[in-house]
Amino acid sequence: MTKILISNIIIFVLSINFALSQVIDDKASGFNQEFSKKDLTEKVLSNSENDYLFNKSELIFTEKKSKKSTGLAFIYSLLLPGTGHLYTDRMDVGKYFVAAEISSWLGVIGLTLYGDAVQNDARSFAGIHASLIRESDNEDYYRNIGEFNNIYDYNDEKLRRGEYELIYDVNKYFWNWDNVSNREEFDSQRRSSERIYNSRIVFATGLVVNRIVSAISALILANDHNANITSFKINSEFIGTRDNPFDGIKLNFVTEF
Repeated sequence: MTKILISNIIIFVLSINFALSQVIDDKASGFNQEFSKKDLTEKVLSNSENDYLFNKSELIFTEKKSKKSTGLAFIYSLLLPGTGHLYTDRMDVGKYFVAAEISSWLGVIGLTLYGDAVQNDARSFAGIHASLIRESDNEDYYRNIGEFNNIYDYNDEKLRRGEYELIYDVNKYFWNWDNVSNREEFDSQRRSSERIYNSRIVFATGLVVNRIVSAISALILANDHNANITSFKINSEFIGTRDNPFDGIKLNFVTEF
């Protein structure tokens, strides 16, 4: 009977330790904390010289989480927003910086593609209605096409101003609009593409700001993570006398920061 009672008490204490460990695990996962090591040891001490303390069993349960480098968290998020939060196990915050990063890049790419489409349409329109004989990557060339009805008007203007180095070779850069309204339509499309390209600065600025804010956030969370590092111990003792082996159970809970 005594052996059965002893076995039941040991099982009861072990069950308490296991249940508490589960609570700790749940709390850790709720705050995205990480415990790196679990130790469970049992020590049985006997005291034959003292009739009061018959035996003592001590169960120690410890859990610890590793520190995170604030410098790495900062650099990771500075290079790619959200990675510093992934490093500190705080993607509940980092996901917003990842979303902002993706949105900003989509904005830059989308405006670039849209600007290219408008620009290509405008240049194709000029090729049809202004009889362009060549394409050029020089934006000033297309700006002049939109401002002057033909290359002769342009060259005459440069001659009057004495800007001889800006005169175009008629055989290479010829254009001649079929009517003024088409020239104005082209110029409107060209200006529209420029505005679209210039709008990319908004998203480009967002990329820079997102990196800075994400890096600062990851650094703060890494500091918070390190400040909350603890170890938890449970000491279980069976107290009794030789006549009454199970006079009580003593549980000690110790938390170290």
